[in-house]
Amino acid sequence: MKWHSFLYLLAKRFIAGHDFESAKPVIKKMMENGYEVSIDYVGELSSDVNDCKEATEQYIKIIKYYWDKKIDISIKPSQLGLLINPEVSYANLNEIAKMAKKFGHTIRLDMEDSRVTELTRNQAIFLNNKYGNVGVAIQANLHRTEKDLRMLIDNNVSVRLVKGAYKESEDIAHQEPSEIEQCFFHYAANLYSNKANKPAVGTHDEELLEDIEELIPNADYFDYEFLYGVRRDLQRKFKNQGKTVRIYIPFGTEWLPYALRRLKEWKNFKFVIRNIFKEWLK
Repeated sequence: MKWHSFLYLLAKRFIAGHDFESAKPVIKKMMENGYEVSIDYVGELSSDVNDCKEATEQYIKIIKYYWDKKIDISIKPSQLGLLINPEVSYANLNEIAKMAKKFGHTIRLDMEDSRVTELTRNQAIFLNNKYGNVGVAIQANLHRTEKDLRMLIDNNVSVRLVKGAYKESEDIAHQEPSEIEQCFFHYAANLYSNKANKPAVGTHDEELLEDIEELIPNADYFDYEFLYGVRRDLQRKFKNQGKTVRIYIPFGTEWLPYALRRLKEWKNFKFVIRNIFKEWLK
């Protein structure tokens, strides 16, 4: 119980609340402070269709609650049944995308491990062709990303470019941080030069962000996405520069797995602590 309480205290910096009701004040404050938001009801790998339906209903409630605002919704397709049956996931995502379209919202499919990369990409393409409001996250570390990016650009799907947080084998993904950073910049430049639809870069890597600002002719072409509670100084800096800054805001009863994923490796724990101190020193 003590460890559970300690982890929740630590996680509260990165989790908006244990349920939607407790997350609402945090989301409201971020929007009032001039940030766009991408709301994530944490959870993945639902074990049965009832869990999938429950998650779908939660997203519908979020969409309806913000009927007079403009929000983005981040969804892990496995939470809606992708690994149970892709048809289950597609049906649930279709319901969410249709409702989001009605209220002028966008949704973004989070990218999970390489088992579902192609399925996630394809569902994003199909749904965006149908509703025009569906994007997807793409991981710079995967060898296949060049091909995926071309398909997504050709289908006018909005892309959130991230480094990639899942551990993959070297035949599937680059392993060296320097290689991943080079790929990230290459794909960002690719999105810009191909006039991609509303691309976003999702990273806290200051060197990468500086490269994008300095070397890409119009860095304001991108939206900039940051995790809630991480490098709030960078978030303020980019917002004050007039860039579109979107904060990825997770909430939900499954906050513990989310927090553990952030902290399960010592280097990630050091990353969190180091960035808290960086903020304090700004």
